[in-house]
Amino acid sequence: MKKIQLICLFAIMILLGCNNDDDNRNDTSLRGVWKLIEVNGTIAGIRDQFEPGVIQWNFNASNHTFTVVNNNTDESKQDIFESGTYNYSISNNVMTPETCARSLSLAGTNYGCYITTNTTLQINQGEADGVILKFIR
Repeated sequence: MKKIQLICLFAIMILLGCNNDDDNRNDTSLRGVWKLIEVNGTIAGIRDQFEPGVIQWNFNASNHTFTVVNNNTDESKQDIFESGTYNYSISNNVMTPETCARSLSLAGTNYGCYITTNTTLQINQGEADGVILKFIR
């Protein structure tokens, strides 16, 4: 009887100790509405700012999509995505040097590292011709 209990306890410990890589790809910190307030970077050194709410991204973690509502009318500003629904994915970061553990792909393009707090989101391509996107809740 003790052997059966020991085997059951051992099996439970193994099952609870498993780590599914999909857990890392279902990051809920992106979930919800984010207001794009700044796009900067590229070789040209752009720095386009937006009033909060002009451009909103709504991340849906359950189906890995984000919906963009883009009301920017200034064609000279880089606003990244037109209004619409796009796919996103999170993967282990393979960029060198590795500055973060996970990388964010938006509509099939790797946008690099992202950092969230309760009120801010920053997405950083980390390349000379890449962009840095800044959002608030």
